[in-house]
Amino acid sequence: MPTADLVITGRVATLAGDHGFGWRAGIAIADGRVLAVGRESELAGLLGPATQRWRLADDQLVVPGITDAHLHLMTLVLAHNAIDMTGLGRPAALLAIRARHEALVAQGNRDGWLQGHGWSMHDLGGWPDAQMLEDVAPGRPMAMFAHDHHALWLSVVALRAASITSASPNPEGGLVRRDDAGNPTGILHEAASILVEAAIPAPTLAEIEAALTDVARELAGLGVTGCHDPGILTGDAGIDRGPLFYRRLAGEGRLPLRVHASVRAPQLSTAINAGLRSGQQTGRYTMGWLKLFADGSLGSRSAAMLAPYTDAATNPPTGGPNGMYITQPTDLADLARRAESNGIAVQIHAIGDAAVRAVLDVFESLPPVPHGLHLMRRVEHAQLIDPHDQQRFGRLGVAASVQPVHLRSDEPQIRAGWGDRGDNAIPLRALLDGGALIPFGTDAPVEPPDPWPGLAEAVVRRNPSDQSAPQVGPRQAIDLARALRAATLDPALVAGQNDLGRLTVGSRADLLIVPAAGFAEPLDADALAATRPLATLIDGQVVQRDARFDP
Repeated sequence: MPTADLVITGRVATLAGDHGFGWRAGIAIADGRVLAVGRESELAGLLGPATQRWRLADDQLVVPGITDAHLHLMTLVLAHNAIDMTGLGRPAALLAIRARHEALVAQGNRDGWLQGHGWSMHDLGGWPDAQMLEDVAPGRPMAMFAHDHHALWLSVVALRAASITSASPNPEGGLVRRDDAGNPTGILHEAASILVEAAIPAPTLAEIEAALTDVARELAGLGVTGCHDPGILTGDAGIDRGPLFYRRLAGEGRLPLRVHASVRAPQLSTAINAGLRSGQQTGRYTMGWLKLFADGSLGSRSAAMLAPYTDAATNPPTGGPNGMYITQPTDLADLARRAESNGIAVQIHAIGDAAVRAVLDVFESLPPVPHGLHLMRRVEHAQLIDPHDQQRFGRLGVAASVQPVHLRSDEPQIRAGWGDRGDNAIPLRALLDGGALIPFGTDAPVEPPDPWPGLAEAVVRRNPSDQSAPQVGPRQAIDLARALRAATLDPALVAGQNDLGRLTVGSRADLLIVPAAGFAEPLDADALAATRPLATLIDGQVVQRDARFDP
């Protein structure tokens, strides 16, 4: 009879079966997998002289590790040392930039590139411009991504370095914001950000690896044991910062979490020629999807809508009153067909209801998914879905990769730009009733990589820390057990990995020890949103442990 490496007794949410938590009283782990679950007496025969035993307190429990189904891991890594302007108004954002500039000048760096992220036109009181950056950091090239990464704010020197002038055309799928005289203001929308890419010095692989180690440690502290990385916006056909990077680390046993790594359209030929196919696995790395874009975002007011933005007359959206398409549906279909015929599955970003419908139409027009391609077709974000289209996801076998945390951050924009249509924002209940999978993500670094507020918001449909906050589409709420499955099991099922996402015999032992307060009845949404694991295990090995946790 085999012996266990670790036996944990206490409440265990196995997620066995089709519904609920699947509570058991203990779990045994051996060789990185679940050896058994059941009562303590049933696990006693698996104890050996080297077996570790953890007895949980009554206010502690076990849940599967969380897989963030939409986390821009490489973007998060590259932004690790950048200026974070999340939530800052104009004075505070400019002060943060000035402070970093002056610190660099004090170190002798007067004209090196400075990068940042997290700003919002809503927080800044409108679209910023290049001169604002010149005023606080004169002579320095700067590139600052908006919080949704669908707009890039450049300094005067950065515009010059990228040779962006009044004569520069808008690239396909992008837009250079201009003043009344036709001069570029310093804001690049969507694919236009590629115009400056070549001018920005690239970090070394050693610097990227060091930042990944730090980011993975932070993710483990939040309970994230794996992610689906949809790649980075680039015009470069190389995949050295994507699948090849993760695969190399995994092959050396140094990839600190599970990663499904996707490629973008400019990289498709390179991926095909390199023999990459969805589902190929090396250790903790798995080749993911081809990530395509149908439209923009709500934050940058470029999501493609069936009807004009409610406030289009007073606050003109990007690209026109109905937003904009980044890639036309016919081109999406051509790219998707080519990818799938070469063994690469497809995920398509669509936020506005027009974009969602167009992407579902594209998927419906494609030949059946090729045999052996186990990764599901996905719509990324699916933030606004017309009622006519909500049942189509399940019928077509298309996953809705959603981020409920956007219900908190985007609530003002939802009400201002979408009006009554906002009741159909992230319609979880309708998607489930139609038979769809709903893998949860955070969209970090657009949002913080903390998965717990999103779980809470899926249940209460409002800011979990503010009971007076207005709900968004309350009829689309789901229960906590289903929300937990969406954060753990659905990402595994979408990726064709039947040994992840639940704690049943034979499953990989990716699990969390968490305080029970967030799982009490009735639900304390604030406690759930504030959950922090006491311990995080991947393959049965502790990768993070709170100093106060003494089982």
